[in-house]
Formats: sequence, C-alpha cells, structure tokens
Amino acid sequence: MVAGVTIKGPTVIPDYVIDEVKALIGHPEESYTLLLDEGDSPDETVHYYLAKSNMLDRITLITTNALYFVDAMEETQIDFLALKMAQERGIEYIMYQTTEGIIFSSAETSAIVPIESDPFLKKALEADTIMNRVTSYRRHEVLELVRPFSSEQYPFGLLRVGLPLWGYYRVSNAFDTQLIVTAVILAILMLVVILYLNTHRRRKEIDFQYRQMKSITDKLFDQMYVGVAAIDDSGVIVMTNKAFDNIFGLSEPSGRSWKELLLELKLNLPDIEVDQQAATEAEVDFVRGDTSRTLLIATSKVAAEEDLPAGVVAVVYDITNLREYEKKAVRKERLSEMGNLAAGVAHEIRNPLNAISIAAQRLASEFTPNENSDEYISFTKQIREETRRLNDIITRFLALARSESKNGEPVDLSKLFDEQVAFLRPEAEKLGVELTCNFEAGLRLNANPDELKQVIANLFNNACEAIDGGPGKIAITGRKAADGIEILFEDSGPGVSESDRDKIFAPYFTTKEAGTGLGLPTVHKIISALNGEVTVASSQLGGAAFKIKLPQ
Repeated sequence: MVAGVTIKGPTVIPDYVIDEVKALIGHPEESYTLLLDEGDSPDETVHYYLAKSNMLDRITLITTNALYFVDAMEETQIDFLALKMAQERGIEYIMYQTTEGIIFSSAETSAIVPIESDPFLKKALEADTIMNRVTSYRRHEVLELVRPFSSEQYPFGLLRVGLPLWGYYRVSNAFDTQLIVTAVILAILMLVVILYLNTHRRRKEIDFQYRQMKSITDKLFDQMYVGVAAIDDSGVIVMTNKAFDNIFGLSEPSGRSWKELLLELKLNLPDIEVDQQAATEAEVDFVRGDTSRTLLIATSKVAAEEDLPAGVVAVVYDITNLREYEKKAVRKERLSEMGNLAAGVAHEIRNPLNAISIAAQRLASEFTPNENSDEYISFTKQIREETRRLNDIITRFLALARSESKNGEPVDLSKLFDEQVAFLRPEAEKLGVELTCNFEAGLRLNANPDELKQVIANLFNNACEAIDGGPGKIAITGRKAADGIEILFEDSGPGVSESDRDKIFAPYFTTKEAGTGLGLPTVHKIISALNGEVTVASSQLGGAAFKIKLPQ
C-alpha cells in the first residue's frame, strides 16, 4: 500500500517508480505517467506506464521489456509485409525501386533495369496515379502496376507489383472459343456491352453532378461570413475558408500547426484536444495593426468515419459590432436615466444659482466697502464666475441627457465648418494654436446645424485643453468616402492612451482636473443620433485623432 494505493504483481518496483506513484496521486490534474528505465541493451530496458483510475484512488502500473516493441516494429515494416504479400497466389513479384537502386524486392534483382533506363518507369515516377503495362518476366507476360510512393522510412520511388497473365489468357482463349461456337453467348456479350455503355453514361452523369455540387459547396464555404478551419487529429490545419484568412490576415495557413498559429496571433485559447467530447467557445480580443477586433472562437469535434480520422472544426465569429451595439445600448440607457434625473434637478439648481449670481452682482455694485475693496470685488467676481461655470455644467448635462432632437435641415458642411473655424480662430491664436480646416466642396447632410456647431466646439475645446496652452496644431479635414462622409479632427497634444479609448465617451469620465466629462459624450450622442460613428485613434500630428463617419 503506497499513498493509499495497492500494488499487485510479482515485479519488484524500483523506488523512483514508487515516488512517481505518490506524485501522481498528489496531482489530481494529471492522469498518467510514462517512465523509461534504460539498460545496457534493449532486453535490459524496461518501460513503466502508470495510469490513474476514474475514482482517482488507484494507480494501474504496466511494465514491459523494450524488446517487445522492437519485435513488433520489425514485424510491421513495409518490406516485411510486401514480401509476405508476394507469396500469395496471383502475385508474381513486389518491389520498391528508387533512382538510387532497389530498396527491397521479392524477385531476383540482377535483371531489373534502373529507372533512368526505362522510359515507362521515368514517366511513372512523375505521375500522380497508378500506371500499368504488360511486360515480360521469366519468359512469360505479366501485368505490372506502378505507383509513386514515399514514407518517413523510405525515400521517394516506385512501388511495382507484377500480376501473372497466364490465367487471364487461359480464360480469354476459352471465352473466344465459346463466342465462335455459341451465338447465344454472343448475344449475351452484346447485352453486356449495352449495359456497360449505359452504366458508363450514368457514371459520367453522376460524376458531373458531384463536381457541380462540389463547386457549389466550395463557393458557399468561401463566401461564408464566419471563418472556418478544419484541424486534423495531429493538430495541423487542413483547410480554411476566405473569411478565416481575412479575419487573421493570413495567406495559405493550411499545413500549419494550430497551436503555433495561436501563439503567433497572440490568442489566449485552450489547446484543442481531438478526443474532447464537448464543444468549447472563447471570446478573445485580436489586435491587428491599429485595429482591435472582438472574436468568438468555437471548436467542436468531428467524429471519425470509415477511413477518415477524427478532427476538430474551429469557427470564428467577428462580434466586434455586436459588442459595440451593447456598449451603445448601455450608454443610451444611462443617458435616459440621466434625462429623468435632470428633469427634476436642473430647475431646483438653477433657481438658487440665479439668486446667488444676482446677489453677487448687487454686492459688487451696491455694497462695496471702503476698506479692502479690491479684495471684496475679487471675491464677488469669483462667485459670479463659479456660478456661471456651474450653470454651464448644468446646460451641458441637460444637452447630453435630453433625448429629443430638433428637426434636421439640409446643411452645407463645407460652409458650416469654414464659418465655425473662422469664429474659433481668434481664440486659437490667443492660445498659440494653429487651426486649419480643409473640406471638400459639395458635402451636404440633413442635420441640425446647432448640434453640428456644438460638436465642433466640444472637439475644439477638448483639443485646446489637451494642448494645454502651449504652441500646437489642430487640423480639421472632411472628404467624401465610399460609404458617406468622413470628418477627421486631429491635434498635436499627448493623445489618448489605449486603456482610456473605450472610456472617453462615457459620461463624467475625464483625465483633466477641471474637466466635466460631458463634452465627448455629447459629441457621441449627436453623431449617433445622425446614424453616424465617432472613434478615436492616434494622429499624424502626434496627438489624438477623432474620426467621424456620417451616412449621406
């Protein structure tokens, strides 16, 4: 009894094997261990195989001499099997020949010519099917079947099998005699020919239907939106469709190891086991260049059928848009909740703010003290500025939370952006910021112009705050895209970190000390209401680039 395990049998178990038994019992995640006790010769080398029971409380130990495996390997060599087959009736010889000579042969090899000296063998070496010919062997004719062959054990060459024709000729002669003697047999032969022709025609029709069906199946396979990869029992990719290659940016991944491909693509997925029973699925983030995609990768086992081994099919779904829709739905729900809250709070806050602002104005104009008047005026001015800033925050909050939108009208984007940039340029010059605008002519959109001006103002203020008073650049460009209008708002500030890019459009999220976290969410709300999309990336100016896509 070792670690709760009973070991039965006459074999003396070495101490290190007993230690492995204890270790296997102590690791529930491991199910077996294979040990090798090497000796001076194969008959002294011993294999130990330890397997854990289903109850995890017993260990089965199998030990055997290494010569057992050596003998088994020798009895299953291909040359041994070929020589055995050559002894069967109806086979004249079996040989394996390469350009370097005879590897093995059941016949005398002295009369066998090299492949280079035989045009038929040279042609057969380049063929991809079985070729045949009638040749002479030991003064009688044989039908020789030749096929290219290679394996891990033998180099590339020809497998040649000779079948005696004496039996065929004997039957053929007897048949010819019967045809001459009996007209009935001739009629039967004619019927056989007719049946053969019909069968041949039917086979051609079936072959055509099969090729047509295969062509349609291949087209459907390649035109699928989801990526599909077939993996064999050794973990090698056998086949993929175009969607799979496009998702990962691969070129002919067939023949590559699935595990190595996952490491190359930096995808954290569990290893595929062909003998797994249940299907698995995992959601991963895949980064390719500047683009990040969310993928759902599902794998399922394909059971073995007849001569086809078992394998695994991996299906890849690009769910990036689905996750974006979910985020937008959550953001919209939050805005709706904010709207309900804003309706009850805004009025209660603005009334005291107005009273405070009016009181501060009266204090500054009507009750100025004779002493410390400058300090008194500074305090009242600060009260008015803070109440104005708080009122502006409430206004932004209401604009963000308010679900209704004014009716749209045709807007000339080129003209609107040029006017707004001209209005904002003096403020930009005061801050030392170079503001440029380059819009294609003729870009029109049905929208509310006030909301578009709010988008421009919020992005301008955000860029100026990012530049933080130092000299910098802000560039606005607009152009006609394949699927609508594309507007790019770039700055030379520090940019937005990868970790913050998914958060900046959430209400109240800000990286600035004096920020409210309402400007960019307002931009997102206005653009989303126009069925557009706004994203952030790195700018060629060195800072952030906000890309707006609008349908036209």
